[in-house]
Amino acid sequence: MKTKMTFRKTPLAIALLATLSFPAWGEDDHGHDHDAAPAKSESHAQENHDDHDAHDNHDDNAPSHDHQDEHGEQEESGVTLTPEQQAMLNLQVVTLQPQQNATQTLTVPAEITSNQYRTWVVPVRIDSQVQSRSASLGQHMKKGEPIATLFSPAMAELQSELQVAADAWRRVNNLGRRTVGNQRYLDAQSQYQSLRARAKGYGLDDAAIRAIESGKSEKGIYTLTAPDEGLVLEDAFQQGQWLTAGSELVTLVDESELWAEAALPPSPGLHIPTGTAARLLIGDATVEGEVIQSGHRLNPVTRTLSVRVAVPNAGHLLHPGMFADVALSLSAPENALTVPEEALTRGPDGDWQLFVEEAPGQYQPVEIELTGQLSEQRIVSGIEPGTRVVTRGAFFLASEMAKSGFDIHNH
Repeated sequence: MKTKMTFRKTPLAIALLATLSFPAWGEDDHGHDHDAAPAKSESHAQENHDDHDAHDNHDDNAPSHDHQDEHGEQEESGVTLTPEQQAMLNLQVVTLQPQQNATQTLTVPAEITSNQYRTWVVPVRIDSQVQSRSASLGQHMKKGEPIATLFSPAMAELQSELQVAADAWRRVNNLGRRTVGNQRYLDAQSQYQSLRARAKGYGLDDAAIRAIESGKSEKGIYTLTAPDEGLVLEDAFQQGQWLTAGSELVTLVDESELWAEAALPPSPGLHIPTGTAARLLIGDATVEGEVIQSGHRLNPVTRTLSVRVAVPNAGHLLHPGMFADVALSLSAPENALTVPEEALTRGPDGDWQLFVEEAPGQYQPVEIELTGQLSEQRIVSGIEPGTRVVTRGAFFLASEMAKSGFDIHNH
């Protein structure tokens, strides 16, 4: 038996059937479907655009940097500053102009040495024994002051012969050539002069020779004296010591003028002429000097050229063995371009660079080379005259470029 199901047409049932048969989104044609999707997409794009603008404008005062274009290619790097930022940094830009008839400064290390032209080695001329010493290491001596008293048998023999020859010469000279005869006169004169010359060769001064001639000297005893004013730099002897002929007794140095031996790196065409002005820098002291000799041959050990500078030493400020720097004043290259130290910065690879003003507020780093120093300025090459470069504020620009992460070389 079949059961028949009936559906009563109540108001609720009629509403449900209407809903199932005619959905809301199906009332119109497909054009409504097509229009709804772009609306949603445009809304999403607008949200992304707003987010991007908010990200780009997070700091209106920050310097702007070049970014990649829509194809992914990197544009030329640089830094752009607003007039307000330039004023805040006190940014200064100058136009490079060639220098005419200028001098540059070359600073090199040097060592203070004795003036060899004012240095005396006082040796023992004959085998002698030191009886007593009068000079000590580091003592400033005047000309004629005693250094040491010595004894020598050879000196005793000379003293006796010289005393006799001096007496004979006085007699012959008083009588005259006609009275004693020409030959005797010449023999006495020759003997006396020969012994006197030997005494000088032994290191005796005029006062000691006169004492021998007058018989007032002690046989075998003699004193060596300072040949000139100077400082006792070396004294390698002791009392009672026997010294052979030629042994050095003391070394005297006149410290009123010393030398500074400067070492120059080899450079083709570099020549330091005699008379070049030089300035010695040692600690906080500065002493003016002058080049007196320029080497033309490399030192085989240090591979440097030697330049000798004469330096006055008033007040004995300097001493041999000290180290110093020598600043040499040389003619600058013709049409040299110079910038102050604060205009120079280092690139990521350590090369020197300057910031060039491409346009007002736009600054581009350019690699350069340093070729010398001109007073307080540095001589640069690799950049054209007339270029406008940043002289104050370059460090800030370099910092901004480093933070941007771009290659800062202008290749």
